Amino acid sequence: MNIEISGRKYEVTDKVRKIIEQKLEKIRKYFHDIIEIRCVLKVEKYRNICEVQIHGKEHDVASKQEGETMEEAIQMAIDHLKLQAQKNRMKISDRRKGKKAGVSTATEWQVQVLEPGKLRQADHRPRIVKTAKLPVRPLSIEQAALLLDDSKNDFIVFRDIDTTKVSVIYRRKDKNFGLIAPEF
Repeated sequence: MNIEISGRKYEVTDKVRKIIEQKLEKIRKYFHDIIEIRCVLKVEKYRNICEVQIHGKEHDVASKQEGETMEEAIQMAIDHLKLQAQKNRMKISDRRKGKKAGVSTATEWQVQVLEPGKLRQADHRPRIVKTAKLPVRPLSIEQAALLLDDSKNDFIVFRDIDTTKVSVIYRRKDKNFGLIAPEF
């Protein structure tokens, strides 16, 4: 891990450098993949500003805080980085567990079936002529094939027990079955 500490209109003393390194060591546990840390200390008129950027493999985090003293600005910047790191860590773990925002756990889908003769009007735009609601049940591929064999429908929409993904099994013209399984 490379730590780069610089000052703009501010002389970085050994005391300040030691404070920054100690505080960064404490928040290091929130990051697993730190490549580089940049800390810029500035004084603008009466404001003491601390900018800290942490570059990692999975995500980058940055904070810019100001305080009455440089030590206060450093502490506020480090605290803000800690909050961001915790937030990003939760997002990454949720993604790995499959808890993305907007993931639908629908048990029933509405499917629109079009009759071949009425697909296009005079203006050549397709239109919907029939709708149907189909239950999405958890089944194995073998169970879905047996259901389709006994059914008068040409397809069955089901949730595959092995992969927990929604799949479609359909009847082909040669009397065999086809399977559509999405890749995510």
